[in-house]
Amino acid sequence: MNTLLLTASSSPAADVIALAATANNTGILNVIGGTGAFAVATFNVGAASTITASVDTGSTNLPLALGICQTNGAGSCIGTAGPSVTLGIGTNATPTFAIFATAGGPIGFNPAANRIFVRFKDGAGVTRGATSVAVRTQ
Repeated sequence: MNTLLLTASSSPAADVIALAATANNTGILNVIGGTGAFAVATFNVGAASTITASVDTGSTNLPLALGICQTNGAGSCIGTAGPSVTLGIGTNATPTFAIFATAGGPIGFNPAANRIFVRFKDGAGVTRGATSVAVRTQ
């Protein structure tokens, strides 16, 4: 871990714990043949809130097209994948998500810089949870 994000609120707020799951549980998304995917499981230990889940590559410009969708119990998308999805997350709720990546060029193995971030923000744009995976093409 190289980032610790601390937020505070004068009123109850969402607190989303997010865990990413990649193939082989390595924390690395291997984009093979131009496409790849991973999953994110969450648990809201805070107050119920409307949350927007989004995907990005942070401050590193990578040749990736990214999409996210909320998934059902079978792992299928609820709706079309896009750059973000907004949903209500209740206290103790456990929504899951699928993240899709399509590479438009090579991405070297540099896990400190080449990452895909999944961020969970409330209506005011305050980050209430996040996770990330390293990404590379193969």
